[in-house]
Formats: sequence, C-alpha cells, structure tokens
Amino acid sequence: MFRKNKFFGMGLATILMFSTLSGSFAYAESKSSTYDASFFENLKQRAIVHELQEHKIAVNPKASIAELLNTADSTSLKSQKNGDLKQNLEKLNKSEYIYLTLDGEVYSSEKGYVGMADKVEPKEEGVTDATYMETSSLSESSNKHDVSISSKYNPTPSQVSGGTTGTFSRVQLDYDGFDGVNAGVILPRAEGIRTGEQPWMYYGFDAKNGRRIEGGFSFQTGQQRYLGYIKNGDYKYNLTESWVNYEGFNSVKFYIDNSTYNAYLLAYYNQIVVMQTSFDSSDLSTMSVKRVTAIAKKNFDGSNIYGSAINGEFSDVVVSKFNSDYYYPWDNYRDYSFWDGSQWFGTIDWPTDYITHFGPSVWIRNPNR
Repeated sequence: MFRKNKFFGMGLATILMFSTLSGSFAYAESKSSTYDASFFENLKQRAIVHELQEHKIAVNPKASIAELLNTADSTSLKSQKNGDLKQNLEKLNKSEYIYLTLDGEVYSSEKGYVGMADKVEPKEEGVTDATYMETSSLSESSNKHDVSISSKYNPTPSQVSGGTTGTFSRVQLDYDGFDGVNAGVILPRAEGIRTGEQPWMYYGFDAKNGRRIEGGFSFQTGQQRYLGYIKNGDYKYNLTESWVNYEGFNSVKFYIDNSTYNAYLLAYYNQIVVMQTSFDSSDLSTMSVKRVTAIAKKNFDGSNIYGSAINGEFSDVVVSKFNSDYYYPWDNYRDYSFWDGSQWFGTIDWPTDYITHFGPSVWIRNPNR
C-alpha cells in the first residue's frame, strides 16, 4: 500500500474534439499574472508532500520545501524500495507547473499568463457516463471486472452510456469517495487508425451531481504521437510534451487535493498540470473514479471503427479515498455497473467483440478485420 497526501469524468462523448498539435490553447493578449511565485511554490510544496506521504514518510504538511527535501534525504532514500523517490522529488522541485482556472485561463510558473484553454463545445456534452444512478435490484456489481455484464442483454449503441461515441473498456468504482489513482501505464499501440478515429487512455473522477474531471492521453494521428491532457466540463488543456506511440510509464498519477480541490496530473513529472475544479467536500465524500481505454468516433454504430489500439495497460493500479492516508489496490473495491432499464452505466466493455483482455492489457480491434 502507498501513503497519500492528507490534503490532498466524464464520458467518452465528452472527449470527441479531435485535437491537433497546433496548440492546446489560443494565445490571448498580454495579461498580468494573477498568480505569483509564492502561489506556484505552494502548488509545488503540496505535490512534494503528496509524494513523500505516498512513500509512507511522515512529514509536517506545512513544512517548507527545503525541510521536506531534507527529511527525504535523511530517511527513505536509504531504502531500496524508495529508490525512485529521489528522482521524483528532484523533478517535482524543478518542473514547470501549469495552473488552469475554472474560467479557462492558463498560467505557468515560468511564463506567467500564457492564454486560454480550449473551450469544450456544448455538442460534445451530449452523452456522458458520469450520470449517477441509484442502485436497485437491476444493478450488477463485482469486485472484479466482469465482461459478461455488458453482453448480458446484447445492448445496442444507444443502450450503453457513451455507446455512440466509440469503442471502449471502461472500469469504474462505486461512488465511495475516491480522490486519487496511480498506475503503471503503457499507451496503446495505435494501428490502422482511419479518419475520424482517435485512441484515448485516461482516468476520470465523477461526482454524483454530474461534476467531473479527467486526465490522460489522446492520440494525434498526424504526428503518430500521444499528448497528455486534462479536462473538466468546460475546458481542455493539452500538455506541451508528447509521447511516442506505445510508450510506457512507471507511474501516471491523477489526484484531487481535498483541501483546495485542485486536480493534479503527473506523467514523467516533467510538467505538473494543476486544474481548478468546482468540487466541494460533499463531492469528494461520494466520488467515483474510472479508467478508460478507448477509440473514439462520432456516431459509432457498434461496428464502424476499423483502427486498433493494442496492448494499452493500467498495471498495479492503486486508489485513495478522501478519508484515508493510504492507497490500496483497485480490486479491493466494488465496481460500479448499473442498468437503469434503458442504458448501462459504469464498468463495461463496449462492444464486447472489440475488446480482449490479456491480464492488465486491453486490446481494441475490429473483430472482422
């Protein structure tokens, strides 16, 4: 298990905005930064506290950055099991921090105000898997991902929440107050992707009231590379760093600070992206978390995606809850999968004949290719 910071969604339809490498945000006129160096130092301090506590190191959450780094030097770095900690802390201390406001403004610890994030159009919010449904006798739940749930009634695209937006393996935990997720990630190998098709791999947090946020990776067909991104209901920001097709990561973290409710996305620690959210304490106490591997396509009819996303993997997945100091394995908790009489929500493979599981790996491919 892993210790986490004490301080410290959305469906596939919401991500159908086939992004380009022309930039994640439109640059605006020069603007004086609202956020000074001390603000970004506070973001950094919280990230370092989170990292130390995740490695089970007791720290004063109000200690200075220098004090925190000295604590690490004198304790855990002598342990082989925390051998990656020194490198992670060095990156957290030196990385650029990007901060996004609810209004879509983007600020950098190195550049100040840098522009506006991309606006999510209302038409992209037509279908979502973030809708909370009260469980009843119709619900299906399991501690293990059970693909038979999705095939039980052989659903049509309209009978799966997000079903017309693409093919996906979506694994979602119940609304039990999750605020962090961490896993080893291998990005899917995109092959034969056609116009209008786009692989994605991401985490998401969904609140019962429909508020949501997600962070992960989207495939850029022109450059044959992945971009990291973070997105709430209104704005989406692409990280400036990109990753090659089928690249692996030791750790990709996504968590919510349960004091400020900012969401942190860390991949390779080279650029730390922090997004302001509209969550509150009641959201965190009943939050659901999901992980998704997908190929998105508008107006998916259950058979008209022809590209493949091979061997995408979330491994050694651990999650944290708002009222706990620790991360525990994902499989310790109950999956959320619910049939409301007209649609399936939560955990599902859609369509089942597109999805193959090999341990933690997910293969998405048209069975008729």
